[in-house]
Amino acid sequence: MSVISSKDVNEIIRKTLGIINNKIMHHGEVTGYILYKMMEYENTYTEQHYTEQELVDYTMLGILHDIGLYKEDNVKNVTDFETKNLWPHSIYGFLFLKYLSPMDDKAEIVLYHHLDYNRHNLIQSRYMHIIELLSLADRMDTFMNLKDLEPDYFSKYRDIKFSGAALDLFHKAEERYGITENLINGKYRDELDVLLAKRAFSEQYKRGFLEMLVYTIDFRSEHTVIHTLATVNFAEQLGRLARLSGKDLRDLHYGALLHDLGKIAIPLNILESTGRLSDEEMKVMKAHVRITEMILEGIVDDAVLQIAVRHHEKLDGTGYHKGLKAEDLTLTQQIIAVADILSALYGKRSYKEAFSKEKILDIMNGDADSGKINKNVVTSLERNYDKIIKEFEKEKENTIGLYLKIKEQYAIISERFKVFE
Repeated sequence: MSVISSKDVNEIIRKTLGIINNKIMHHGEVTGYILYKMMEYENTYTEQHYTEQELVDYTMLGILHDIGLYKEDNVKNVTDFETKNLWPHSIYGFLFLKYLSPMDDKAEIVLYHHLDYNRHNLIQSRYMHIIELLSLADRMDTFMNLKDLEPDYFSKYRDIKFSGAALDLFHKAEERYGITENLINGKYRDELDVLLAKRAFSEQYKRGFLEMLVYTIDFRSEHTVIHTLATVNFAEQLGRLARLSGKDLRDLHYGALLHDLGKIAIPLNILESTGRLSDEEMKVMKAHVRITEMILEGIVDDAVLQIAVRHHEKLDGTGYHKGLKAEDLTLTQQIIAVADILSALYGKRSYKEAFSKEKILDIMNGDADSGKINKNVVTSLERNYDKIIKEFEKEKENTIGLYLKIKEQYAIISERFKVFE
């Protein structure tokens, strides 16, 4: 059985990114829908044809075209960034999708979607047509929401700011499909779900989107992303040492990958607090488990869900969020609890330096001896500690290298794009 169905990929993206900023998510879905209907019209009535996979890929890019905006703090008015501060989120969105999503080969579409049509001669891309359509779809939603829209905007700037052929295509698709009406009555969401359910995504493709969602937490807390990747690595190594089955290892991987997804809703001042959290702040922090459950429930395989939401449970019933005991927890659920603690103790965080090997094992053996976490798993960790840490450090270097590459590329592209300002 698959961890997540193809039709639920967009739903988990919608729920997760909507928690960060529902206005950006809404704008993305509207833009993606307009783009999809324009392509559907071309598929039916013109010589331009798209494969089913291309329709899905381009629509997903439309939905995620402003993913770089999630990096901005407190975006209250999306149109401000769509009409004035264009390039930072376009460049970051491009890099994010190129390096941290399964859309890497098509990510340049997002890079150029704010470039005025009369400057398209300055760039080269095999996706020029889709760039023109996405640019128009983006403008249609943005400018429909502007209170002071110039009444003759679309005639005045035809073939200057946007492609006139793309505008003509939109009007034909509007007449044929009733795009505006579907946006008003909400039917567009159903159409998007039907489209995305048609295509059976590969496991690698779906895994790429789930990993992408985890990386979006990096917009708010790089430490949380590193912690998640460490938990995945430690859990998998401990799972192999425990001789888990292939399915259990797969479930453990995804459960660990998604276990802190709810932190996307935790205020940054709590997430990155440099001191001890107050009782009230700790209550808010603990809510991330329930939020993770709300996001994943009914979307991912139940075994994965239960691993993800039970990582803070303790064998003696003192954990959260349900206060379960040893008899209620499977071995995979007990392993992720150990992996999560190991990651927290080993990692350097905003409020602490990394602990030494001796201190980490002392703390974990203390928890095991007091009946809070699995003694056999901790013993296995202790026997293989150096090897486990060495394996993680190897993977961590790749992750840090990726972040550095993104930052380096951002600086280079930003400098190059000054010509478009």
